[in-house]
Amino acid sequence: MKDLIIQKIYSQHPGVKAILASIKKSIANLYLSGLTGSSKSVVCSVVFKELQQGHFLCVLNDLEEAGYFYHDCCKILGEEQVLFFPSGFRRNIRYGQKDPANEILRTEVLSLLNSNDKHYFIVSYPEALAEKVVSGNSLDKNTLTISKAEKVDSLFVEEVLDSYGFERVDYVYEPGQYAIRGSIIDVFSYSNEYPFRIDFFGDEVESMRTFDVETQLSKEKLETVSIISGQSGDRETTIFSYLNDNTQLVFQNEKWVYERIEGIWNEEPVLANEETFQTINEIRMLLTPAQVIKELAESYGKIHLNYQGIAGQARNDRGFQGIAG
Repeated sequence: MKDLIIQKIYSQHPGVKAILASIKKSIANLYLSGLTGSSKSVVCSVVFKELQQGHFLCVLNDLEEAGYFYHDCCKILGEEQVLFFPSGFRRNIRYGQKDPANEILRTEVLSLLNSNDKHYFIVSYPEALAEKVVSGNSLDKNTLTISKAEKVDSLFVEEVLDSYGFERVDYVYEPGQYAIRGSIIDVFSYSNEYPFRIDFFGDEVESMRTFDVETQLSKEKLETVSIISGQSGDRETTIFSYLNDNTQLVFQNEKWVYERIEGIWNEEPVLANEETFQTINEIRMLLTPAQVIKELAESYGKIHLNYQGIAGQARNDRGFQGIAG
């Protein structure tokens, strides 16, 4: 109830109305000042909710700021509309330690952006933005979609999982595994936090649900599941290729984003064992240069938080002050 009251107050603020009007007029850069604490996430969430066109990609300065921003926005927009796009590595890519949980989150974001026309509010940070992703076509080719009551042979599903590189085990406990017990197939896709349990009745899908690995208890009944391979093809593009033309980019500090990505590009690998990166070129194969990210960002409208003043802005840029409610 309190969140709804806050939303209403902010939605009626003259500054928010000015932001909405400017976006609809396709003004390239909007500079906001006077925002402190959670007011930044509230303003962005309310503008997104009122606008209802295109995605918002919010790039905070680091993982910690992005985490706080994400949780604030979830309270206003709900978890279904707000997506978190993290780095696929622990600590830093130069350490070469992949994070399976983050890989699931990244794939889930790409899958949602690629599979429907909904508008999403995406929160990220420089390290995650710099890492390449598979193309939408590659993702499609490596995605098996199954619906409840669909006529499909369980042996066919098993063959597809094998072709995707999934490992057959007795019990699934991490992405990339599947298990078969009678008419039930458990599969841990790279597209979901929890594994799927698919129950067949002959050659028909009788039921599908997610379940907890440790307790084996069901969590949520599903009408459709998308099983995505962790080997979905070469990583050759960026998250920008998944965004529509009406997307708005939100920057905490755009200049810092490019500086940080440039810094990651030039960092030497930290050698711990044979499984980590051995050369800087191995790291760079998974990254997009800062200049490329900057050029891609120019195709979208931008909202700059906590504007401090930049000399010589173009005439189609506009500043707003005191949008703090």
